[in-house]
Amino acid sequence: MKLRRTMMFVLAFGLFLTPSLAHSQTVTHHVVFALTSSDEADWKLTLGNIRNVLTAFEPGSTQVEVVAYGPGLAFVKKGSSSEQEITALIAKRVRFVACEHSMRMQHITAADLTPGVETVPSGVAEVVKAQERGWSYIKAGR
Repeated sequence: MKLRRTMMFVLAFGLFLTPSLAHSQTVTHHVVFALTSSDEADWKLTLGNIRNVLTAFEPGSTQVEVVAYGPGLAFVKKGSSSEQEITALIAKRVRFVACEHSMRMQHITAADLTPGVETVPSGVAEVVKAQERGWSYIKAGR
């Protein structure tokens, strides 16, 4: 019985201290953008939204992934108008992925992609998996 009271005291005291410790921990935000547009205006809007997400939260507290599929593959191809900004965001640990199914349909190879862009078997499945892991979904573009 004495052990039980001691354990209750320790637990209660620990809970009392927890709020101050909780503020010292960094919350990680997970955001997945799904880009299906070949419109450069949509690309610029998406890049702006990514920059906004990265600056809205503490540095290092946010993971961002951009999934390009369908007509959106043009965004992550070498020579796109967004190539330099994609490269800069990859350096900031933003993950860009291209859908291999869409790549096959459009006869695009990994060599055609901006360096650092990864591939996934299915862009749609990648977005679904991210949402199932609790990531916030953002439709890229308009």
